[in-house]
Amino acid sequence: MVERDAERWRGTDDAYDRVMLELVISAIVLREPVAELRSELVELTRRRSGSDVPGGLILHSALGLRSDP
Repeated sequence: MVERDAERWRGTDDAYDRVMLELVISAIVLREPVAELRSELVELTRRRSGSDVPGGLILHSALGLRSDP
């Protein structure tokens, strides 16, 4: 389930939600390598924000994990 309360979150993005859910399941639950998903999350976040935020910062902010695979 993905929370999409419009009063709480600025927007909805199915691609971002899909990548985030897949990252949590693959990396944390199944302990699979997720380098491609991390890259996709960085690109989606940059596109949404309209800026070139460092990838490590995005990953740490979204996942709380270190940025290296």
